[in-house]
Order: sequence, then C-alpha cells, then structure tokens
Amino acid sequence: MADLVFAFDLALDRPIPIPAGAPLAALESLAAAPWAALQTAFSTAQQENAAAVVLCGRVLDPLRASPAQVASLRLLIINLAAEGCHTIWLTANASDCINAAAMLGNPSGLFFVTPAEPLTLLIRGRSVEIIAAQGIDTPAEQPSVSPLTMPAAEQSPSLLPQRIVVGWDTAAWNLQRWDQASADSAGQTGSYGDSAGPNPICFQPGSIGIWGSRRLPILPAGITHLPPLQARSAHEASAGACATLTLSDRGQLPTEALSAGPLPHRFSTGLGGQWREVSTHRVAWQSLAIASPSGGAEELATGIWLALEGLLPKVRANLLLVNCWVGCGTNVSQRVRVEEIAAETLARVWQLCAPLAGRVWCAEIHADPSESLLPLGHARAGGKTGSTTPFSAALADIVSALEQQLPADNSAAGLLETNTAREAGWLALELIESL
Repeated sequence: MADLVFAFDLALDRPIPIPAGAPLAALESLAAAPWAALQTAFSTAQQENAAAVVLCGRVLDPLRASPAQVASLRLLIINLAAEGCHTIWLTANASDCINAAAMLGNPSGLFFVTPAEPLTLLIRGRSVEIIAAQGIDTPAEQPSVSPLTMPAAEQSPSLLPQRIVVGWDTAAWNLQRWDQASADSAGQTGSYGDSAGPNPICFQPGSIGIWGSRRLPILPAGITHLPPLQARSAHEASAGACATLTLSDRGQLPTEALSAGPLPHRFSTGLGGQWREVSTHRVAWQSLAIASPSGGAEELATGIWLALEGLLPKVRANLLLVNCWVGCGTNVSQRVRVEEIAAETLARVWQLCAPLAGRVWCAEIHADPSESLLPLGHARAGGKTGSTTPFSAALADIVSALEQQLPADNSAAGLLETNTAREAGWLALELIESL
C-alpha cells in the first residue's frame, strides 16, 4: 500500500520523435507510449490504494492539446476520483493552473499546487503538505487555504505536517544537446544538480525532497530523483517510471531495512518514507556494440540481426529502439568503411527485422563514437614533448586532455562534453582519411 504516486513530465501533447524508416507497428507503439505510461501510473495508484497522484513537469499544454487528448485526460482524472484518489497537478505559476482548469473543465478530484500556494491534505489521518518548487531559488510561502486543507480544529502542535517538496527541470534532449530554453525563458534557471546550494525548505525536520529530471542530476543528500514516465531519447537516465511513496510513522526507514545497506529506489535514513519506482515505459532505447566485420554490408547486417535476436528475450518494453555502434579500435580506415556501408547495412537489417519490427527496430548504425583515442596519443605513439607528431596523435592528446578535465562527480554536463570531444575527434580523423 502506498500513500502517494508521483508522475513526472507526461508531455501528452508532444509526440516521441520517430526514427527514419520506422514501420507502422513501431509508429503505433511510439504514438501510444505517453498515454499508456500515464494509464499505468494511474492504475498503480488504484492498486496501491494511494490517496493522490502527483503530476509535475509538462503534462498537457492547453495551446497544443487536441480535444481528444483533453477528453482522455479528463476521463482518467474523473475515474481516479471515483476510486477515492485525487489528482494533484504541480505548476510553476497560478496562470498555468487557471488555463489547465479551464481546459479540463474543472473535473472532480483535480487540485493544483504552485510555489506560492502549497497544499495540505490528510492521508490516513496524517497531515501532509505538498510544495511545488520548480526552480531552486523559488521561495515557498505559507500554505493558503485550499479545499483539502485540514480544518484548524483538527490541527495539533504535536501533529506537524509531513512536508514534501517537489521540484523539476524541463531539460529535453534536442539537436544533440540538453535543451532547457523553455525553463530559462520562464525564469526557472536553477536545478538541484546545477545550483550552488539546495533549498533550505527541503532540509527542515520531516521534509522530503524530490527532483524530477530527464537527466541524472547530482543531488544533495536528502533529495531523490524522479524519472519521467516515458523516455523520449537514448540519452535519458531512465526508460520511464512512476514512483510510489509510503510514509512511515517515524522519521526513518525500519531498522531491518537500513541494516541491509543502500537500497535502490528508496529514501535514505531520516526522510520519513519508502520510495519505489514502478516501470511505466512502453518504448525503450538501447545501445548495441558490434565487432567490426572483415566483410561488407551483408556480413555486418547479419551480425547485427543475430545480436538483435539475442535481445528479444530481455525486451520488457513494447518496442525497443537500438543504436548499433560498430567497434573499430584505432583503425580509422575501417571507421570510414563502416560509415560508407551504413545506409546499405541498415536497409538490409530492416529487411531481416521485418517480422519483428513491432518489437525491435534498429534505428542507427555508426562506427562507435565513444571509443577512446588514447592509443593514438603522443605517449602511445612514442613521441616526445615538443617534437613534431602526426596529426592523429596531436588530436588524440587534445581529446585526452579534455577527458582529464571531467569533474570528479561525473556530472552529466562533463560526460556530455567528453563524449562530444571524442566524437568530434573521430569525425576529424575520418574526414582526413576519406580525402
């Protein structure tokens, strides 16, 4: 039994990008994935007898939503309310609440929370306060009176509310980078992973901190990561999940649970509840490493197909999109060859995959861009500092130097910069080789 279910970044009005050449079965899975993920989250709330589903991030944009999408979301909210479970929608400002309420026609069971207007409700006789904090510097004011606020006569100094602070960012993978322009334009530029310090509200006694992000941010102790319901690219930290929170009577997990060491998908000591992620994704991405063949496109396509067949027993999503990276070591000529036959190889793989196109689909084939350039570097090439070295060795030294500048915390930004440097280095070498 869970008390609350959290769902981040539904983005119901934003279709998942479609890979080139995808068959009809794959298109259907991609189109249905966001809604199927939301239905799973709502079903989880019903099965767990939760008091409310908490939505944050992008849900349904009134300016983009179709009438059918509005009707579907409204029906889900009403049906959930009929089961005694509320829907709590967290937004960055009051105008978003007004627009969303007008769009949905104020269905029963729907309540809104903004940074300026927290919400206090009773969950199994316990007072719980939910605060929205999209930006790290967004102050949360004192809770205002709301339809779910506990009557003053029932409040007691000995029964302090369990405070839950939920923040999120709007980062999305776009044009080979994490794009957060939409968040910055709204004045929400901070995140728990990027800011200099955490919001003090999250660290008051009895508080629980939650941060929704498609990336994997470096979070302070006491704040847990909430993944999106459905991933939309291969660069995201999670394929997609909702999360359940079961509040404990004490400010810590049971002693027997703590003695077992770190537990995945649960809050650590002192946060007053147990956290569990429930898979909701219908589409997943995976990278597949393939050894470079000695033959041509047909041999490479056959090798990829056999590898894809081996993935089928492990596929839990309705559709698995695979990016194939062909390992070439330091053989630049072989990398160029792989890129030359990539289109022909991909077409052949699609033919071989046709019977299972609705389950597994090969989206890309490239020479592995993440392979290290270190073996080509100055030290490995036998050169000496200050001497004239081949261009490849000098370039490898530059990339290696960038890799050494990676922050000690292995932040997402640092990893992205390193991967970009490697890819750029290989592209430069391939360009020279092909001249």
